[in-house]
This record gives sequence, structure tokens and C-alpha cells, in this order.
Amino acid sequence: MSGEWVFNNRNVQKGQSFVELALAVPVMLLLLAGMVELSFYIFTYLTAVDLTREAARFASTRDYHQATGGEASLAECLDNDLDFYKDTACFFIDPNLNPFIPITSTLYSDVIITVITVANNNVTDRWPENGDPSSNEDNYWSLYADNWQKDCDGNVITTDPFYNNAQIAATFSSDPGAKKNKGFILVEVYYCYEQILGLPFLTDFLPNNLRMHAYTLMPFPEAIPTPTPIGGP
Repeated sequence: MSGEWVFNNRNVQKGQSFVELALAVPVMLLLLAGMVELSFYIFTYLTAVDLTREAARFASTRDYHQATGGEASLAECLDNDLDFYKDTACFFIDPNLNPFIPITSTLYSDVIITVITVANNNVTDRWPENGDPSSNEDNYWSLYADNWQKDCDGNVITTDPFYNNAQIAATFSSDPGAKKNKGFILVEVYYCYEQILGLPFLTDFLPNNLRMHAYTLMPFPEAIPTPTPIGGP
């Protein structure tokens, strides 16, 4: 009798282990899938940040007055024509420079480039000057016709710049030792991240297109205001 009891007890323990495993495996797979998806998201975001840094670093040595206007295209990235904004945007639309995150108008992606002049700790100018004359906050260059104002479904969600004049002034006026006259290049990228795995139990909780925004604000000597000469020679 005792031998029979031990045999049955072992069967019960094995059955219990299989039940516990069956309950634990889905949870473990869910956690693993979430970690994989999160890793892809972080990689995409860090890639976007690196692109804005490289683009801003490139632009900070250029002449921002050298611009023809209009949207950039890959063909213009491959020619020898010089254009401050379009050449800077090539860091995002040229697959040789950006092989990982496709920046296209159909995905409601966008690149914003703004040159900013600060005089006496106040924003006095933003270029290119293509917006409302009463507010230079509307002055910026957009790669895809203001896609940055829309969500991943194409709905307009904002018309205000991420870095407005008040934010810029507050960022630097709090430092008493900072110079009052400065120049900056602001490069922003808006990107709709589509889940790599696209598993139903993830898309039920998170939208399949997550709006991502990365930016770099870098010193730009070319935009520093110069004093106006007083009097004649």
C-alpha cells in the first residue's frame, strides 16, 4: 500500500508542475514580447536623437542664408546644389545616412529646422522667415508641409512649436553668467513608430503607431546677432 501511495503522489506532483508551467508560460511570453518591443522602440528613439544631433552639428557650420525654399527630396541630396535646410534634412531622408527609420510623408513623419537668434536673452528672430509677420514663432522649415502638427492618424493636434520663444528665453535667462546674445540651430524629427511584432495582446493596450519626437538644440555662431555700427567711417 505504501508503494502505491508514493507512486500516486509522484503523479500528482508531476501533474501540478505541468499546470503551473502552463499558467506561467503565457505570462513569460507576454513579458518577453513586451521587452523585445520596448527594445525596438528605445533603439528607434535613440536613432532619431542621433540623427538630430548629426544634422544639427552639420548645419552649425553652414550659412543659413543659403536656401532656395520648398521641400527636400532624395534627388536633391545627391546633387551638388547647396541649400541649408534641404541638405540638413538629407540626414533623415537619405537611406545611406538613415537606414533604420523611414521618414516619409505618408507615415506623417516630419523634420523641422529652425535658426534662432537671441539678443539680450530674448528671441528676436527665427528663420526661415515664412510665417506670420506678427510672430516669428511661425518661422521654421518643415520637410513635409507641417506633418509635425498631426498625430499618426493625420488629425491636427497642435499648431504651437515645441520650443516657443518664451521657453527658449527662460532656458537661458536663469543663468546669470550666460551671454545675453546667442545663436542656435534647432533640429526636430517627428516619427510614428509602428510596432515591430504587432502582437494582438500588445496592440490591444498600446496604439500600433506611437508618435515619437526627438530634437537637438545646438549653438550656431552664424546666428549670433552682431552689433550695428554707430556713425560712419
